[in-house]
Amino acid sequence: MIDLPGHERTRIALALVLLGINVALLLAYLFISYKGCFHSDSAVKNLLAQEMRDSASFFPPDWNYVNKDLMVLFGQLGIVPLLPFFDNGYTLYAVASSVTALLILASTFWFTGLLEAPPWQRILAVALLAGGISGGIAEDVFGQAAYGAVLMFTCLLTVLAWKVLSTQGPRRLLWCTLLLALAILVTWSNPQRAAASYLLPLFCGLTGYACGQEWKQRLRGAAAVLAPVLGGFALGMVLSARTLSQVNNTVGAGAARWLSFDGMAANVVHTGHAMIGLLGGLPAHGGSVISIAGLYAAVRLLAALLLLLMVGQRIVAMCVGPSLRTRFVGAGLAGLSLCFLFLQATTTIPDINDPVSAARYLTPMLVLGVLALACTPLDPSTPLRSLLVLGLSLLLATSSLVIFNPGSLINPGWRNPQRDAVVAKLNAQGLAYGYANYWNAGSLTVLSGGKTRIRPIMIAGGLPLPMRHLSSDRWYEPEAWQGETFLLLNATDSAAIDWGALGRHVGAPVREAQFGDLHLYVFKENLSHALPNWSNALTSPMRLSAGPDSAKTIGRWVPADGALHSGVGESGYLQYGPYRPLRRGNYQVTYDIHGSAASPGQVVAVVDVAVAGGTGILASADVHAGAPGNPTLQFSLDHPVTDLELRVLATGNGELAYKGLTLSAQRGCVHCGSAAPRNDPRGAGEAGVNEPPTASRPDR
Repeated sequence: MIDLPGHERTRIALALVLLGINVALLLAYLFISYKGCFHSDSAVKNLLAQEMRDSASFFPPDWNYVNKDLMVLFGQLGIVPLLPFFDNGYTLYAVASSVTALLILASTFWFTGLLEAPPWQRILAVALLAGGISGGIAEDVFGQAAYGAVLMFTCLLTVLAWKVLSTQGPRRLLWCTLLLALAILVTWSNPQRAAASYLLPLFCGLTGYACGQEWKQRLRGAAAVLAPVLGGFALGMVLSARTLSQVNNTVGAGAARWLSFDGMAANVVHTGHAMIGLLGGLPAHGGSVISIAGLYAAVRLLAALLLLLMVGQRIVAMCVGPSLRTRFVGAGLAGLSLCFLFLQATTTIPDINDPVSAARYLTPMLVLGVLALACTPLDPSTPLRSLLVLGLSLLLATSSLVIFNPGSLINPGWRNPQRDAVVAKLNAQGLAYGYANYWNAGSLTVLSGGKTRIRPIMIAGGLPLPMRHLSSDRWYEPEAWQGETFLLLNATDSAAIDWGALGRHVGAPVREAQFGDLHLYVFKENLSHALPNWSNALTSPMRLSAGPDSAKTIGRWVPADGALHSGVGESGYLQYGPYRPLRRGNYQVTYDIHGSAASPGQVVAVVDVAVAGGTGILASADVHAGAPGNPTLQFSLDHPVTDLELRVLATGNGELAYKGLTLSAQRGCVHCGSAAPRNDPRGAGEAGVNEPPTASRPDR
C-alpha cells in the first residue's frame, strides 16, 4: 500500500486522525497526568511570572538565575498576562504549557518540510512526537518543556536559514530579518547554549550545503545566512552580558569539567543506556517477560536499538545525498549530535547516577533524528527499509494508546495523590508561608494555587539556609511574611538540622505533624527574623563579637578581657567567616583588635575582607604593635555576594587581643537594596560556627 499514489488522501486523513488523538492525549497529559510528577524546575514558569509581575520588571532584580540562562523566551511569557485573571496554580501552568506544546508541534511540522517527505509522512512524524515517544521525552519536550523550547528554536532557525539560502530579493530580506531577530533572542537568553545548540549546527549545515561542485557560488548564499546569524549572536552576547551585570546568577551544570579517561569510558556506556531509555526502550526492572506488558517492552527495546542504528544511517545518507536541502539539514543534525554526544561522554554535565534523566541534553538531537527517519522517502526498491521506517513510526505514534506502557501520556502511574494530600493539609492548618527543600518548595507552592507559599532552603552547618537557585531574594527577607511559618522536611533534612542551635535562634516548634514521608514543624514567627545569614540587607551596623565558639583556627578565650588572645609563635586565624550574603554597595568594617610585640611597630596581624572562598581580597591592612585606634577597612561590592568573610590573621610576631568587629553600610550607598546573585554551595553558618559544609543543589 505504501507505493500507491492514489491513496495519498487516505493516508493524510489517517495521519490526521492519529495526530488529533495524540494531541488530545497530550492535552490530557498536561492538564491531568503531568500534575503527578510536576516538579520545582517546572514550577519556575509560574514563580518567575509572579516575580515579574510583582517587580514590574522583565528581569526581576531579586531573582536568582542559573547558568547565565536569562529565560528571555520561556514559558513564563504565557503566564504573566493571565495572572490578573487567574490564580497562579497548576491549571494556569497547563494552559501555558499547552500553548507551548502546540507551538513546538507547529515548528517541527515546518521543519519536516525540509526533509522532502510527502504530507502524510510529515503529519505522521508530528503525530509520533505529540504521542510523547517516551516518558522522558514527554517530560523534556512538553512537561518541563525546557528542551522543547530548544527543539522549537532549532527547527525555526534551520528553516529560516534555508529560506535565506533558497530565496532572493525582498523575501530574502524578510527571512534575514527574522533570522537575525531570533538569533539575537536565543543568544540573549543563553550564549553558551546558543553556541552549542544553534550556532554550531548551522555552521555544520552550511558546510554540508557548500561542499561539492560550484562551491564558490554556494558560498555567497552561505554568507547571506552567516551575516544575520553571527550578527545576531554578537548582539545577543552583548545584551546577555549587560543584563547579567544587573541581575543575580548562580553556577550549576553549565560549569562543565573534563572527566578522567575512566570516567569518559563509563559515560560512553551510560550515554548508550540513556538514549535507549529516552526512546522508551528500557523494560521495567523486575518486570515479567512472559506477559503482554513484557512482550511490548521487548518490542520497544528492539525498536530503540533499531532507531539508534537507522537514525545514524539516515543522517549520514542525508549528509552525502544529492539534494542541497537534505545535505544542509543532515550536516546540521550531524553537528548537533556529535557536539552533545561528545559533551555527554567526556564532561561532568551528565549525572551518571541517573543516566536517563541526565540524557535530557540529548533530547533535541534524538527527537530531530527520529523526525528525520520518520520522513525518509519510502522507496519501493528497498521494501524492508521502508517497512521498518513505517513500522517504527507507527509504533512510536501509538505509544500513548498503550495505556500499560509506562511512557504513555495517560498511564495511571503519573498520579501522585500524596502531594495533593500535603497541599490540602497545609491549607487546613491555615499555613501560608514556609520553607522546604528545592524539589518540594516550588511544586507545592504552585499546586496550592499560591495559597501556601513555600520557599526553597538547604541545610548547612545544621541550620536552614536560603537556596538562592531559581528563587527570589525577597522571599527570605523578614518583611516577606509576618506570623507563623513552617519547615516541611524529609527524614534526611530533619536529621541534618542541629535542633539545639535552631532552638536558640527561633525557639521550639509550636506544633508538629507528619504528612506521609514529610515532617511539619510550625514556628510562631518567620524564621528569617532570627536565623543568621538569611537577609542580605544591612539595614543597621552588624556587630560580630568574639567568643569561645568563634570561627577560628588559633586563640584562647579570656573571659575577664572579653577577647580572644594569641601569643608569640601562634599564627593562624583568630576570626574567619561569617560567610554572609551582602548586597552591592559601599561598606566599612572596624576591627576591635590590639597587639604588642618586642619591637614596636612590628606587624602582628593582617585584617582583610574576602569573598570566593578567600581567593578574592576586597580590602586588607596590617595591624602594627602598639598602633592606636582600631583598624577600619572600606570596600565596595559591584555585585552581590553570598560568602563575605571578615578575617583576622595573626602573624605570630606578637601578642593579640581580638574582641570583635562591626560591619556597616557607608552613607550614600545607592545599591544596598539590590539582591544577592547566588548561594555559595559551601553554605553559611552562624557567627561562631566552624567551616560550613558543602550543600548540594539540583542540577537544571
